Amino acid sequence: MKEKSTILIVDDSELNRMILADILGDEYNFIEAENGARAIELLRTHTDIDLILLDMAMPEMNGFDVLTAMNNNRQIEDIPVVMISAENGIEHIERAYDLGVTDYISRPFDRMVVRCRVVNALILAAKQKRLMRLAAEQIYEKEKISDLMINIFSHIVEFRNGESGPHVLHIRIITEVLLNRLVQKTDRYALTQEDIQLISNASALHDIGKVSIPDEIINKPGKLTKEEFEIMKSHTTVGADILHSLPFSNEEPLLKTAYEIARWHHERYDGRGYPDGLTGEAIPIAAQVVSVADVYDALTSVRCYKPAYDHETALRMIVNGECGTFNPLLLECLLDGSLQLRERLLEANEGYTHTTARTQQLSTEMMLKQATPQVGRSIQALETERLKTDFFARQSCGIQFDYDAATHTISVTDHTDTLPFTSRLYDTEKFTIFSKDDLNRLENALSATTRDAPDVSMPITLRFQEVGWEHEYMLAARALWSSDAQPRYLGAVGQFREMQTDIMLPEMELPDSGAVTGRQLVDSMESMSRIFDVVRLVDPKKGEVLQLNADGTFSDSVQPCFPVWNHGKRCSRCIACRCMEDKTRMSRLELTDECAYQLISRYLIVDGRECVLELGSRLSDSVWVTSGGRRFRLDASHGEDFYLDPVTGAYGRRYLEDQQPELEKAEALAVIDIDHFKQINDEYGHLAGDAVLRHVANVILSRVNTADTLVRYGGDEFVLLLAHIPPEKFRSTLERIRGAVYTTEIPQYENIHPTVSIGGVYQVHPLVDAIRRADKLMYWAKQKRNNVQT
Repeated sequence: MKEKSTILIVDDSELNRMILADILGDEYNFIEAENGARAIELLRTHTDIDLILLDMAMPEMNGFDVLTAMNNNRQIEDIPVVMISAENGIEHIERAYDLGVTDYISRPFDRMVVRCRVVNALILAAKQKRLMRLAAEQIYEKEKISDLMINIFSHIVEFRNGESGPHVLHIRIITEVLLNRLVQKTDRYALTQEDIQLISNASALHDIGKVSIPDEIINKPGKLTKEEFEIMKSHTTVGADILHSLPFSNEEPLLKTAYEIARWHHERYDGRGYPDGLTGEAIPIAAQVVSVADVYDALTSVRCYKPAYDHETALRMIVNGECGTFNPLLLECLLDGSLQLRERLLEANEGYTHTTARTQQLSTEMMLKQATPQVGRSIQALETERLKTDFFARQSCGIQFDYDAATHTISVTDHTDTLPFTSRLYDTEKFTIFSKDDLNRLENALSATTRDAPDVSMPITLRFQEVGWEHEYMLAARALWSSDAQPRYLGAVGQFREMQTDIMLPEMELPDSGAVTGRQLVDSMESMSRIFDVVRLVDPKKGEVLQLNADGTFSDSVQPCFPVWNHGKRCSRCIACRCMEDKTRMSRLELTDECAYQLISRYLIVDGRECVLELGSRLSDSVWVTSGGRRFRLDASHGEDFYLDPVTGAYGRRYLEDQQPELEKAEALAVIDIDHFKQINDEYGHLAGDAVLRHVANVILSRVNTADTLVRYGGDEFVLLLAHIPPEKFRSTLERIRGAVYTTEIPQYENIHPTVSIGGVYQVHPLVDAIRRADKLMYWAKQKRNNVQT
């Protein structure tokens, strides 16, 4: 059994492929393709690909070409595709979705976003496959019962007629062989495999009209009189009338085909058949084929009025026209498939005894209604899975649960690395994640739902006493009800979301007055920092950023609020000032030199002090806005400043990706990581963390040349590329950087003395290998507490 999902990464940049593989980690197997043509080749040779991460702009075949090829090969139906591209135009995104992508992620991307989107795509694909499997099982159950009923009815006709037991089986086999040969010879009839199966099934009812023929005629051993033959011929029209009068639509494909076969399977190509004297192609092809099959089996089987002829004799009689005139193409098919026909009929006769016994067993089960409940369960399971998939498809990839009322079990799955486990199954009696009060509230809310109104939403605290962890979430749940006339409660599915304040959170978290305690706000800002790129508290009257301590009290440390937007002075259109003046909340688009932010400002009174909470979400490089009924596209500057990281002033990772050919010329490379950075954030807050990041970047930049390049590679990790440096100076330069980071003071944070671990490589190319090797050396240095390794 395959333990890991296999992901195909398609990108012409080796660095980009490495970054994606690094983000997703060791949980997956990776296959890489440097262009679209190679991706198509890998899709032909690898049958175990579970997901594709696809770049748009590539040589030879771009991402759209790959999607088009996958649509032509119907691979897009089986393999989910997540497109990752720097192209953010609405026309590109719409085209990608039109071609069948599951998701679209814009560069530069966030590590957590990529991981969650990949997990979500794999989960949805797995659920879709499960639904398809259930649907196939359901179709099989329906076909089995339909097939059974056809066989039972046709066997009744056979036994009245005194014909051999396997006659119906023979007709179906001969019909299938002839049709398969026919589609190989010509496309005149445009028959699909589904059509062939349909005609073969319908052939079992070709003689259904014989139920109306008297026993003395149908079982007469000698030649029929003219009057008796006229009565016998009526089985064609009687059979057609029976099928036509059934309480189903006459346009049902099976009934429509069965009607054609029952009425016209005794017509002949030259017009000398009955009942309507049709000629040539006026006879439906289904009836033509069954006509040949019926004659062949009648010749090779024992009847009350004749012995059986051998295979060769029967073929000769049919081809010579001794049994009427047939479509010349069908005669060719009969001769071409004669060997296959004989072998398949021989196998069918050998297995007939077992098949008959099984048919009788299934017939008994049907009569006792033992098969029906299983079909009902399959239908209900299919519908329940559809409801679950629909619910989870509308949620983000987070903490989810699935409750089964029949087994009294609850499955909890974490896709966020928040809980102390990934997936766990509980018996309801041992379920301690909720308090009893919360569990009772949820049970009461779910029991009050109906099939038409199944949704529930409420705050709930998750807790794990064994590790001393608890956290409050907003729960969105959906009760699952059966589709019976009297619906039954089957269970529930749910998604836990982070509790947010104000705009993103229930209003109950922040009263209309905006009055909150510092303690409440500290917890809320911690939660919101996982969602927004900028979370801060400001005093717009003084133009200062306010710092809250862990206990909710205000710190004496303050900073100017405007530099985060790259402004050299206070903003002339500051919405924080307007929010404070009007004691309200507002939103605006804030354009900086390198990107755009959606900024939300909310007036608050924190322990009696007036201030404004600012939440900023970084938007894509190309932003569409609406004004006066028209849509405009705002493009951030694509100069060198576009690549700058707003916190540190160093380059962002996108610069490394876009300028890779030029950066390959660097003489040496180092990976620099801040030690215990999370601890600093936890103890002093994110503003202190940002100050440490700026401090480290400033120290590095002040000790290298202007031709050298510093890139903020990850959260607390930098990549330093040194253009021209002698080998003997390389290590000493890194040592000086390490010492200066610790000894140089950070303004307003005198108690923080960060350290860094450094791994460096000299004259290693290509760039992707240099980063990989330097990164390993950096981790080695961190483990050995020897903070520089080269």
